[in-house]
This record gives sequence, C-alpha cells and structure tokens, in this order.
Amino acid sequence: MAAPREGSLEAPTRHPLDWKNPTFYDRADLFRELERVYDICHGCRRCVSLCNAFPTLFDLVDESETMEVDGVAKEDYWKVVDHCYLCDLCYMTKCPYVPPHEWNVDFPHLMLRAKAVQFKETGASFRNRLLTSTDTVGKLAGIPVVVSVVNAANRNPGMRKLLENTLGVSADAVLPEYHSVTLRDRLRTHAPRIVPRPGEKTTGKVALFATCYGNYNEPDIGEDLVAVFEHNGIPVTTVPKERCCGMPKLELGDLDSVEEAKNANIPVLAKLVDEGFDIVAPVPSCVLMFKQELPLMFPDDEDVQKVKNAIYDPFEYLMLRHKEGWLKTDFKV
Repeated sequence: MAAPREGSLEAPTRHPLDWKNPTFYDRADLFRELERVYDICHGCRRCVSLCNAFPTLFDLVDESETMEVDGVAKEDYWKVVDHCYLCDLCYMTKCPYVPPHEWNVDFPHLMLRAKAVQFKETGASFRNRLLTSTDTVGKLAGIPVVVSVVNAANRNPGMRKLLENTLGVSADAVLPEYHSVTLRDRLRTHAPRIVPRPGEKTTGKVALFATCYGNYNEPDIGEDLVAVFEHNGIPVTTVPKERCCGMPKLELGDLDSVEEAKNANIPVLAKLVDEGFDIVAPVPSCVLMFKQELPLMFPDDEDVQKVKNAIYDPFEYLMLRHKEGWLKTDFKV
C-alpha cells in the first residue's frame, strides 16, 4: 500500500458546501472533524504566520497536559473558530493537504461549518446581528436627519467609548461615514450613450452592483468606477435592485439568511447576464461571494453558476479589456 503523499502538487480544488445535509449541523460529527483537522494542523504548523486562529490552536496544544490535540478541551475548540474570519489564505497559499490531497483539509470551510453549528444552536448576539445587517444599518443611518448625528457620534471620543462598552466596537477602529445621498441615488438618472465594444471574454457593457459599503459609505468609489469605465468606452448601468450579497451573514454562520439574499439578488443579476451585461462590484468580498461562496453553497443552481461566470472585480475587468486591446493607456503625467 502506497504511503500518503507529503503534500499536493496540484492546484487546490473546492468541494461544494454540504450545508443542507443534516449531519452538517451534528455537533458530535463536527467535533470529530475538528479534532482530525486540528491534529493535521498541529503536525504541520505552516500557517502559524497567518490569522490568529493558528497560534491560538498551537498554544492550546502546547499548554495542554499531553501537548497533543487530545489534551485540548473540546469547548476550547471554539476559541480557534472565533479567530477565523474566512479569508482563505491558508487554503489558497499555505496548506499542502487541501483537496485533491487525500487528507482533504479545507480549514476555512470547516470553520464556516463550526460557525453555522454555533449559530444554529445559540443564535447570535445583538451586536453581531446588528453589524451584519448592513442594509438596515445603512438605510437607518442614512436618513437625512439622522446621518449627521451618526457621523458626528462616530467621530466623538466619548461616544466611541460608549460604543466600545456597549457593542464591543473598538474606540480606535476607523469607522466609515454614512451618506444620505447614496451611490444608487447619484446614479439613478445616469444614462450612458456609449456603444459597447465586445471583446473575446467581455461584452463591453457593465451592470454595477453597488454593494452596501459602496452604496452607503463610499459612494465616491462607485462614481469613480463609472468615470474610469466610461472613459474606456464601457457603458455602466446600475443593477435595478439589490440587497446585501450575504457575506456578513455567511461569516456569522447564518446560512439561511445567505440563502434569502441569494434568492433576492440572483434572479436580477442572471436576467442582466441574459441581456448581455457583465457585472462588476467595487468591493472584492462581494464579488467573491458571487464568484465562490454562493456557487459552492448552491452548486446545482444554474443562475448562480451563470452569475459566477459573469461577475468581475473592476481591476480584473479592466485587465481583461486591456488584453482585448480596448483599454486606453495614454495616461496623463
């Protein structure tokens, strides 16, 4: 019998997230898988320089009586989970045991499963429910009579200390401003008169998914995006309606809310793709949601897969246009 390989030489592959399977939420099954993967990570430790999940795990092991994973209290497993923010760096850049390796280590998706189990069993704190409801917060904070108060409070040291004590938001964290005139408001009457020029991989006309952050907090980014794209002959229209992509709820483990967001967004975006539009969004995590996480959660949904293949990060899209010979490079010094 051949010995297991030390590591994979192939590109990492991702298995669909089997979140509809009842065993996905089985705590005993989860903890068996956590122990298996934690033991592999403990024996490798290549990811120690990444997020704090790995130093937390290794400290728990090194400070246990056995100095092995079996010496770590099961309830302390959650300390590792809490430090993972699903960035995927370990999976994409460090771990030698990701699929197709036979050990099948997908640390971020295991952490996501743990977060989902935790959410299913205990729900979420008021703070976490509030901060992940980005559409609601953006709409309320952006009310004209409210927005100046919210922005002033977020700049006030005393109010920031109160926010830290009540919601756990660090007084030193930089908080973005809110805007009553959102990006979607600013582009409502925008009607480009540009004839699109299709390329080999791009259609040359774009629908802009504003995103919560781009819409409520940094509308200037979206306006700049439109200006750059249309300078390069790419007409931009806004997606007719949208809601949060679901990434904040995903990171909370609230997968049912992710599905609700998918059901609201995907039909609108898929229709745009059918009409010949490519889709861009100014926030990379939102693009990632449609390009990776939703397709892995809903692998059999044809519209999800259709949107996956037509949504781009703005810089990715401009680079494709450059390769197709349509990007203006006569930059002014």
